Amino acid sequence: MAATSTYESVVNPATPAPSPVNLPIAAPKSNSFANATFTAALSIGVPLAPRPSPPPTIVDTETIASESQNVDKALTRMVEDRIYGYTRSYDGMSIQYPTSLLDSSRAVQFREGVRLGKALSINVDRLVHFAKKDMSHGRLEEAQEFYLQAVKMDPTDGRAYLGLSRIAQRRGDLEYAKALLKEGIGRSGGGFVTVRGSPEKKVDNRTKKNDEKDGDSDVGPKLGTIPDVGPNPFLLQSLGTLEQKMGNLAAAEELYLQALRSRPSHAAAWVALAQLRTKELRQGAKAGRACYQSAERELQRIGAKPNAFVYTAWASMEYKKGKVDDTKSITRARELYKKALDADPRCSAAYLQLGVMESDCGNFDTAKECFEKVLTFDQRNSRVLQAYAIMESRRPRDEVNSRRVLDLFERALRVNPRDAGVYQAYALYVVELGDIDAARDLLKRGTEVDKRHAPVWQAWGVLETRYNTAKIARDVFQQGIWACAQPGGGQSGGRRCARLWQAWGVLEAQEGDHAAARRCFSRALDADQRNVAAVTAWALMEADLGNFADARSIFERTLKYFPSPSDDKTAVWRAYEVMEERAGNYRQAQQVFQRSMRENMASKDEEIIPESTSDVDIVDATYKEISREVEVSRWQTGSSDLGAEVWMNNGSIEGKIPASMMKKLRNGDSMKGR
Repeated sequence: MAATSTYESVVNPATPAPSPVNLPIAAPKSNSFANATFTAALSIGVPLAPRPSPPPTIVDTETIASESQNVDKALTRMVEDRIYGYTRSYDGMSIQYPTSLLDSSRAVQFREGVRLGKALSINVDRLVHFAKKDMSHGRLEEAQEFYLQAVKMDPTDGRAYLGLSRIAQRRGDLEYAKALLKEGIGRSGGGFVTVRGSPEKKVDNRTKKNDEKDGDSDVGPKLGTIPDVGPNPFLLQSLGTLEQKMGNLAAAEELYLQALRSRPSHAAAWVALAQLRTKELRQGAKAGRACYQSAERELQRIGAKPNAFVYTAWASMEYKKGKVDDTKSITRARELYKKALDADPRCSAAYLQLGVMESDCGNFDTAKECFEKVLTFDQRNSRVLQAYAIMESRRPRDEVNSRRVLDLFERALRVNPRDAGVYQAYALYVVELGDIDAARDLLKRGTEVDKRHAPVWQAWGVLETRYNTAKIARDVFQQGIWACAQPGGGQSGGRRCARLWQAWGVLEAQEGDHAAARRCFSRALDADQRNVAAVTAWALMEADLGNFADARSIFERTLKYFPSPSDDKTAVWRAYEVMEERAGNYRQAQQVFQRSMRENMASKDEEIIPESTSDVDIVDATYKEISREVEVSRWQTGSSDLGAEVWMNNGSIEGKIPASMMKKLRNGDSMKGR
């Protein structure tokens, strides 16, 4: 039988056929021979040519609309829920996941619409972001609501407790702020710090751009993490700052050390500890330098970026603790400021303090460049504008532009109308211009916007002392003491009130009421036993009255409060020597000078800079060795016309003047010799 069928030749250019023969794949008509041949071709694996696709079908819009109207959305959603295991809320708009694709230990579960277990950190991040935004705009109630939601969502996250504590501090409730921080320390655990290797020198341009965008251009690859060995160091450091603000310096120092034991690379705790020991405890530059060098060393150990905050505070200490016209300390401070700006080219604090230092050195053009640089990226920094105005006012008299200085102060007040420091500096400059009434109004406004700002009260009281009556000045000092009194400040109102008591004592000494001056000076030392201004003023007053034994006793008692390597102690030694010289006691003055020199020479042999790995323990132990203090419980003073129940009680220092006695002072019927 003749084969009338026509066959196709299958040729695949990619896969050659096993033999150059024509293999049939299909027949136009149905016959057994063609079907058998097609089955044989499939069995030996011959690739087939693709079939042509059918022509597209044209569907009009009316057909699509009619089909979409027939879809039951509720039924479709129910089918999807059954297939994928969704559980919807009561309103049907959101989906809850009672189960997870993860294992049961990591599954996200709900019970009665409430999520069980720890929420994702991004949810807490969102709430904290909104809370910070509300706090920056002064909306404390809204910020508090966000922080409370964050605590409810994740009770172990310390950021919410820190935010709630700051809100309580703004409201003036320091005890509640302390309780919130303690609750956060008890609930939240420690975190971890990332350890990085040395940065690679060779990187391609694409990687370098990505690293610079992420802020990791100066750090190396991630090697691992080191967990904290104690509670949350951020909460510990914040609680220490609060204790320091309340006057509990010993508790603040212990909290800083706990934060450093928990995380030795916590830069903020190192800076806070250094500033506490150098500013509040009046230790020398070595104590602060030990803390800053330890912070730098700990950050290098974990491969972290240099911290601009550490270098800025370190540079400020080197400059302030250095001697007058000491080029070595100024050069060292410039080097540290340069390191801070290399670590963070937009560090406003570094530019600000560098500008202030250059202004003090007389380099006004360099200081101006620093301030202008900050204002290019931080236009709303009131402290920079204030320092800029003060620098312009310190230029030589023929170069001072008073209108520009006033404009800078006004800009600072427009940026931050509640900055009492700007009001104080503004008022002092207005006094130089001769407008006493305007200066008084500025100082009064400063006390209204921040009633706890002691320098404003002091400046106002000194202004009234010079240009008004003593009675009005006493009233200002007393109102300031009542406003600035701290909850744990003891009998004299705390450290904030020390400067007010000292200025009040100077006023009483000028007025000739030496008994009242002694009482004020004793309260100043009760509030701050290392207040050099109060010690010097009291001792010089006693020397002017011929009471050299009392003056020497004041100096000798105060010297016991300062450690040997201390600039403040050097100032006390110098005042002691000057007092003896003014009295003509040159032999005693020479003995005082020799004692101070022997002490300084002995202190040079003591080095407190730690070199081993346990920096925190060494700094703590060294401080305890050099801070042996002799407590003076009370200062012997005479009786008072104000009554023993107000001022004295068997020679001990009593509390603040009550309102009833202040009323008598205003009436003027209780002071003699006025």
